[in-house]
Amino acid sequence: MFALCDCNNFYASCERLFRPELASRPVAVLSNNDGCVIARSSEVKALGVPMGAPYFKEEGRFRHFGVEVFSSNYPLYENISRRVTETLRSMVPDVEIYSIDEAFLHVDTLPPAMADPGGFCREIRERVLRWTGIPVSIGTGSTKTLAKAANRIAKRDPACDGVFVMPDGKGADVHLGSIDIGDVWGVGFRNAPKFRRLGIRTAKDLKYTDEEWLKQRFTIGEARTSRELNGRICFPFAETPKPRKSIRVSRSFGEPVTDVHTLREAVSSFAFSAAETLRGEGSAASKLHLFITTNPFGREPRYANAASFRFDVPTCRNTEITGRALACLERVYSGGYAYKKAGVILTDLVDASNVQRHLYSVERDRREETLMKTIDRLNLELGRGAIFTASMGIEGRRSWGMRRGHVSPRYTTHWDELPAVLPPGEAPKQ
Repeated sequence: MFALCDCNNFYASCERLFRPELASRPVAVLSNNDGCVIARSSEVKALGVPMGAPYFKEEGRFRHFGVEVFSSNYPLYENISRRVTETLRSMVPDVEIYSIDEAFLHVDTLPPAMADPGGFCREIRERVLRWTGIPVSIGTGSTKTLAKAANRIAKRDPACDGVFVMPDGKGADVHLGSIDIGDVWGVGFRNAPKFRRLGIRTAKDLKYTDEEWLKQRFTIGEARTSRELNGRICFPFAETPKPRKSIRVSRSFGEPVTDVHTLREAVSSFAFSAAETLRGEGSAASKLHLFITTNPFGREPRYANAASFRFDVPTCRNTEITGRALACLERVYSGGYAYKKAGVILTDLVDASNVQRHLYSVERDRREETLMKTIDRLNLELGRGAIFTASMGIEGRRSWGMRRGHVSPRYTTHWDELPAVLPPGEAPKQ
């Protein structure tokens, strides 16, 4: 049995967590540079605002209906996500993190889940809400695809109270018949129109479609989805996620960047973040790619270029990765342009514990590894950005940063932004 725990309107729920007055107000969260709507509370969905809607088109409607708008606050969301995961592990040892707001739970070996799956999931839901303040929906099924479908029903049907157990066999058909083919896990918006043209309009239709025919008309992926809808496991539980093949850190700048010094700060920041992610996953990079580009849609002169570097020994150190990224920048930078975006991509990733090092660099490597572990520990304890390289510039003075006109405090990860409870009648200090 699989259970899928999905946080309801996760980014919006995080913003409401420290603002209880927003509990019944519409909340929307914007993407980088306040560009598009990427999270909507139930009230905003009821207004008909689609996911990915440009903010400038919805701004007037938001003001009219009193929608509270927030810029994306990823340090807050990541920290709350980690708390939700830790709470899940307090009841279910085997947790597979699927995304920042979703996790599969393996409950086959848990007696309470086998005796009463719905009751056990309600206990999980209540504990997550009580310990973290985040509402979740939980769906269970004999495969991941069925659990995903059950979660969708749990989230959309108020009668389920946030929990739905998908029956086995033909008992699931009435429920699968209510799920549009475009909402089936593994189908996607691109293949959904093709399925509809062929008369496959619901999850139930896909369940009873011949697998060999699916392989011929689509791919083996769609055939596996059909098999999973029939209760046969094709996507087993994997507590340890597969290592990534590449890591990319890139940003569009809030304002065009015209000088190389500011561009160096941005590239250093991207390289630092990419190296942190590498170490967090126990990987090392063999190759680095850097790119810079102007606005491809603007009227100003256009320019784009990229450079690469292959390390003699795969690395995950900030010093090496940042240094090589800046060297690549020197090779491709050209003055006289207004740059809109830059990025660092690390590829050819390997297991950091099995890297063949140089013969005479053992002691230096040991010192560097100790330094990297210390940096990571301090940034985890004191908040991301507590320790950084000088080439990244001083936080608060980085003109290349994203536009974040509606950002909330980093309540859980930054000392200066911790929430404060004031006595009645006392005004907050300015």
